[in-house]
Amino acid sequence: MRNLLLLPAAAVLLFCVSVAAVAQTGAPDVHELKLVAQLPPELPQRIMGLAYDGERIWATIYLGRGTYAKLDPATFEWSTDTDVKHTSVIATAAGAFASPGGVCFENGKLWIVGAYGESFGSINRDTWEIDKLFRGWQRIDPKGASQGYSSIAYDGANLWIAWHWFRYDQPVSQTQRLLKVDPMTGNVVAQYPVPPGTRNDVTHGLTWDGTRLWHMKDQRLSAIDPLTGRVTEQYMLPEVQRPSGLAWAKDALWIAEFRGKIWRLPFTH
Repeated sequence: MRNLLLLPAAAVLLFCVSVAAVAQTGAPDVHELKLVAQLPPELPQRIMGLAYDGERIWATIYLGRGTYAKLDPATFEWSTDTDVKHTSVIATAAGAFASPGGVCFENGKLWIVGAYGESFGSINRDTWEIDKLFRGWQRIDPKGASQGYSSIAYDGANLWIAWHWFRYDQPVSQTQRLLKVDPMTGNVVAQYPVPPGTRNDVTHGLTWDGTRLWHMKDQRLSAIDPLTGRVTEQYMLPEVQRPSGLAWAKDALWIAEFRGKIWRLPFTH
């Protein structure tokens, strides 16, 4: 305790916040990681977004024109929504190629980011009408290199988007970023490098557990402090291939592989 008292006030605060976060949500039990589900065979086996709505875990389909499926976290049973209006609205929010790159929920709204980085927006789930739609807002590349929005999360006040830029002449700290976004205006209010991974693979997973952001690319799972963008914990999960979505539900992280597999990673307290 004597050494702690000698630390600068900011360092003590950060230490306390980090300890509180771990105490509240625990730590992942990597030895209990289990493969629990696979997308129904009638759907394209391409997951690009994962989110928990309080009852079901939603998985959006890459190049699926708004198609999605919902997983019951208690029974691991799938249901699909064939309502044309629902899929059409999701496709519209996703923008180019009608392909969602990520999904999350915020106060009854469904947020969608487009896989090709052209748009993102929110959908009112009561009316299934688009509430907000932002287009072309993050085009920062004057040479026109492709970019993608790979995942989205909501921390209770701000949106967080994993952004990927296909510029191989730039350092990965500039081409794989975590964007903090004001949901009212669509403006980026802060951005940080995320733990980098394969340059030519846009898949990233991102979610919020109530105190921390969790990000996954390749086999590296990282906890991120939302106040600083600093990585506070990292775990290697070699069993998971091409993680493309994360969701926090029932004291566990749920991890989607691009090829349609769902893993469950429980947390210990």
